[in-house]
Amino acid sequence: MKSVAALAIVLLGATGLPAADREPAVIADVDRRQIYQGESVRYTVILNHVQNPSPPELRGFDDFSVTPLGERSLNSVQSFTINGRTTTVERRGREYSYRLTPLRAGLLRIPAPVAMVDGKQLSGNELTINVVPPQEQDVAVLEITSDRRSVYPMQPFSVTLSILLKELPNPFSDEDPTRVEFTRSLQIPWVNDERLPGGLEPSGDWQRWLMPLKSLQGFGFSINNIGEREIFSLFRDRPRSSSFHPKPRKVYRPDQSGQEVGYWQYDFTRQFIPKRSGRYTFGPVTLKGTFATDIDEQGRIRSKEDIYAVARPIVVTVKDVPEQGRPDSYIGAVGKFRLSAELHPKKAKVGDPMTLTLTLSGEGTLDEAYPPDLARVAEIAQQFKVYEATEETQGDARQFTYGLRPLKEGIEQFPAVPVSYFDVSTDRYVTLRTDPIPIEVTKADRFSSRQIVAARRNSSAAGDNVQVRQEGIFANITDLGAVRDESVRPVYWLAGLAGAIGLYLVVAAVVWQVRRRSGDVALRRRQAAHSRARTRLRQAMVELKSDRLRQAADHVQAALVGLVADMTDLPEAGLTPRDVEKQLRAFRVEQDLADRVNRLLETCDAARYGTSDAAMSNFDHEAQQLIKPLTRQLKVSRR
Repeated sequence: MKSVAALAIVLLGATGLPAADREPAVIADVDRRQIYQGESVRYTVILNHVQNPSPPELRGFDDFSVTPLGERSLNSVQSFTINGRTTTVERRGREYSYRLTPLRAGLLRIPAPVAMVDGKQLSGNELTINVVPPQEQDVAVLEITSDRRSVYPMQPFSVTLSILLKELPNPFSDEDPTRVEFTRSLQIPWVNDERLPGGLEPSGDWQRWLMPLKSLQGFGFSINNIGEREIFSLFRDRPRSSSFHPKPRKVYRPDQSGQEVGYWQYDFTRQFIPKRSGRYTFGPVTLKGTFATDIDEQGRIRSKEDIYAVARPIVVTVKDVPEQGRPDSYIGAVGKFRLSAELHPKKAKVGDPMTLTLTLSGEGTLDEAYPPDLARVAEIAQQFKVYEATEETQGDARQFTYGLRPLKEGIEQFPAVPVSYFDVSTDRYVTLRTDPIPIEVTKADRFSSRQIVAARRNSSAAGDNVQVRQEGIFANITDLGAVRDESVRPVYWLAGLAGAIGLYLVVAAVVWQVRRRSGDVALRRRQAAHSRARTRLRQAMVELKSDRLRQAADHVQAALVGLVADMTDLPEAGLTPRDVEKQLRAFRVEQDLADRVNRLLETCDAARYGTSDAAMSNFDHEAQQLIKPLTRQLKVSRR
């Protein structure tokens, strides 16, 4: 924390310099300079005095596993009055955060970050951290294993963390050593579901996995600081760590001296289902705690030892299905499935439309499955015109729908459709076939010229043979002109044409208006401004509930600044609280409302410098009260 405070002082000093000295800079820092192997540090890179920056490049970080944690804007303007003298501090830049996990022990160099600013390459400062290896000891041993080190997609596998604790001296060698009340803390990377790599899913969430192992007596191991609120405590505002205690078993293995001794083994086993191929790393796992090494006959502890132990990571490879033996009907599905087919209608004439629906259901990579190529089925291709399929996933089923037209009459059944998938349980391809569907295809209707043309006119019949009667037209009438006036009336044609032109102009105007509105980026920003600001305030509420005051203030400030930027069509990245004040004045926002917005932005900005909790207690509620009237007044002013 000292290094972070020092960095803040440096930034404050730098931003107080005259404008000519405010040169762009890249500043790097870590939250700790010494850690144990298996732990991580928070690495922060600040691009200072830079507008609209791009993320820095981290080159040569071969000794670390790098995980991005996010970024935030540092743009702000703040004034301080000391002894009657006002000093304005202006900050423009962006902060990028990462988690660095060392891959080896020793004094490690963190290379300088590199950033491109205005076409120039800027380098930051190098850092070093000391990574302390775990001490040589045989009291607590950690191991990570997997029941399979190589699997196919959708093939479940289990990862087990085994903790082996050396038995207590006699006469307590048959007693569970975790019942001695000491703190033992585990850090297991694959506990948090949201931190699992993409393409890997647990068979159940972490609560379903760990809660059955929860210790009611409080002994065992704490994991990743998972805790619970103390119901009867009026003063504790942070959760107390829960303890988890798998049922142990006694095993025997050599200690450091090579002597076979007893160990108590505690296994934490979790099952995973890979969705796609790749390499997945599990670990390292760390254990920190105090362990009794000697106890007298009355059960009093004679000696104890603080231990830091690490389990080396393992890699599970998820391989793609084999090329060898892959059938032409394979559709990319991996798992175990069933296949069914429906065809409607079952009676049709040549050329009539028909609909075929294939349904693949079961467990596996349904979303990766693609429609079978019916053109590869010769019997179907010869008898039917097949149109491109549509596809849809519903629950544990995926449907493929085809349009068909029979090409010839006399077809009595729709042929079986083969579909192949890869079965991970048997490590082979399986081909399913639908049952043939009985159908009836008849000859298409065709009209002769006699059916289409009117009946032949009798040469002896004259036009005056057509007679109109009150009862209707008699059967011998062959000239419809005798029934009605077939003369052309231009007035009706012109009226119809004018109506069509008017309708076209109305439709064209509507289409133009829709296109104009959809292509107006500024309009879309204004329409989404209020909803976007409310979303950011909800994020602030989440941070407040977790006692992260600084992060909550960042979200509140982003909500207000972003709202003004969206409503005034300005770039948010470069908008400072002073700019916001100018915009509110330019848009004639009521003075009282503008003052409340400015005060709240100053409060949020001051949160970075240790403002008291009392000063920040109501700022989220104040922001919620400001969003709606601010949006309304900015919208009215634009008119």
